[in-house]
Amino acid sequence: MQLTSLHIHQNDAKIGLNSSRPGPQIKQQAPDMQIKQNHNNLIEISTTASQMFIDQTEAFADANLKHPLRVANEQAGKALQQVSKYVAKTAQQGDQMMKIENGTGAFARIAKVNSEPAPVQVNIGYMPKSADRVKFDFQPAKVNIRAREYQTEIHVNRRDPQIHMPKWQTETYIRQKNQISFQAVGSTVNRGL
Repeated sequence: MQLTSLHIHQNDAKIGLNSSRPGPQIKQQAPDMQIKQNHNNLIEISTTASQMFIDQTEAFADANLKHPLRVANEQAGKALQQVSKYVAKTAQQGDQMMKIENGTGAFARIAKVNSEPAPVQVNIGYMPKSADRVKFDFQPAKVNIRAREYQTEIHVNRRDPQIHMPKWQTETYIRQKNQISFQAVGSTVNRGL
């Protein structure tokens, strides 16, 4: 005897989730900055000119270009030397003549010395005689630098960042509905009941 069996077929309900997770929004405006710097008269520079002094007096004197007073003084000095030499020579020759009794031939010797011309000396001359005859005095230039100090004025208006954090949302929905079904399998079943 075959009994009727009942088959039950069941589908569970399934739920679906939709999630929205937006990220934060951060907006930062640049700060308002004001910088003030005074650039007028920052540096003062003053210069004194360099000076060169050249003394060529001795070089000109070598070329016989002298001041009249200097020429007069030099001529007076040379004349005094010549007079002194002449006096010394005359005194020496006088002493020799006083000793004539010795028979040394003083008169002939004195006449010979006085009659002979002085030897001529020839030499190479330079104009000026040496490099140190021209004197240089140099005073270098002086540079004075003065810098004024000015403080920089900086004003900053700070702007806070704007942060927007949207809410996260999750929506639920039914992805599959639950179902149940019955089926009689086997012998005949009175379905009218």
